[in-house]
Amino acid sequence: MRILDKYLLREFAWPVLYCFDAFVLLWIVGDLFNHLDDFVNAKAPLRDVARFYLTIFPDTFVQILPMAVLLGLLFCLANLARHNELMAMRAGGVSRTRLSVPLLTVGLAGSLLVWWVNEQFMPGSQVRASDVLDTIRGRPPKSAIANFFHANPAANFDLYAREFDPRAGQMRNPEFHEQNPDGTARRHVYAERAVWRNNAWWFLQADVHDLHQNPPVIVRVGETNFPALRDSPRRLALAGQAPRDLTTAELRRFIRAQQRSQDTARLAVYQVAWHERFAFPWMCVLVVWVGIPLGMQIGRSGPLRSVGLALALVAAYYFLSHITRALGGTGWLAPPLAAWLPHGLLFATGAFLWRRLP
Repeated sequence: MRILDKYLLREFAWPVLYCFDAFVLLWIVGDLFNHLDDFVNAKAPLRDVARFYLTIFPDTFVQILPMAVLLGLLFCLANLARHNELMAMRAGGVSRTRLSVPLLTVGLAGSLLVWWVNEQFMPGSQVRASDVLDTIRGRPPKSAIANFFHANPAANFDLYAREFDPRAGQMRNPEFHEQNPDGTARRHVYAERAVWRNNAWWFLQADVHDLHQNPPVIVRVGETNFPALRDSPRRLALAGQAPRDLTTAELRRFIRAQQRSQDTARLAVYQVAWHERFAFPWMCVLVVWVGIPLGMQIGRSGPLRSVGLALALVAAYYFLSHITRALGGTGWLAPPLAAWLPHGLLFATGAFLWRRLP
């Protein structure tokens, strides 16, 4: 590694670290306004408070790192311009492309880090943080899913439960509704509870309504099961979880299962989320791509113009991302386009800024 690369990396790394620390501090202070009463009333020890913030931190980390990289880059370039170091490097025959290599390398490292945290720690972080907060408040963790619903059009049945606890493998007040191939009702089952035992769901104290007989027959049974319902609690729980609580592999398995069962009611939402898992981490590279031409235009007027324009572009990116995500979830945009369109526009904006450099 050349001395110039080491120097640029050092000048870039420290501002990024300072900006990241500042964002984290502001986030903690802002969150304390919401949860300080809970901590004080419960007389929570410091280790429980720290555990809560460590649990919820991955979700915040992936959001603030791109902003820290952008502001750190602009501060670095402004500092180099103020001391005429950029001019000296250009006079020494170093091209802008060569100067950008170590800066883009930092952006790429940040993107890889965001992808890793996004995949390993963020799925389920909100649920785990809610469990920690309930423990601090003295309440039992909410592991159950209320008003759980699962449909399988390929097997002609749907399942509803007033409460489903995937950890315990139990359902409270489950209902099993089976249809004929033409869509007419074939059987209804209303049970007090259901348990996962011996790789099967057993409905206990159930009323079975056989509608294919004339007249319909109602039978009370102590327990019964249905071969068509063979999904494990973990697999069933995927249908009750938000896309953000699933890993990339779980999202892919869920999408394939929904496609096989021909249940496309909310399929687009999960497809957009799957594509976003690969698209969003590139944000760190993109902010460096856009920030370099803006930072190199910093002159005697100071960095405020470049910083303001960079923040406006990032705000526009997030605003557009929300719009395209909503349009993709409702089917107005193809899921890949909904996830990647904001990135493409930000990249094109950066290319335009590069071409305008003198």
